Amino acid sequence: MARAAMESLDGVDRMLMSGTRATLVLEAGAKLSQADVKGAVEDKGLKFESLEQMDVKRASAAYVAKTPKFT
Repeated sequence: MARAAMESLDGVDRMLMSGTRATLVLEAGAKLSQADVKGAVEDKGLKFESLEQMDVKRASAAYVAKTPKFT
């Protein structure tokens, strides 16, 4: 039910669930308010506890480790 509630929100690119915690990755430029999330959760008959919002920048570089005999 929680997955259905979160996926019903506009602007959600993907969602990761761990226990009772959901992490939402938003599409570029998308915004969600606490009221939007709370409404979606409560519409599915679930209880809203809290919301923590943070901006995380995507990695700008990736590293490749080369190992002898395997490359």
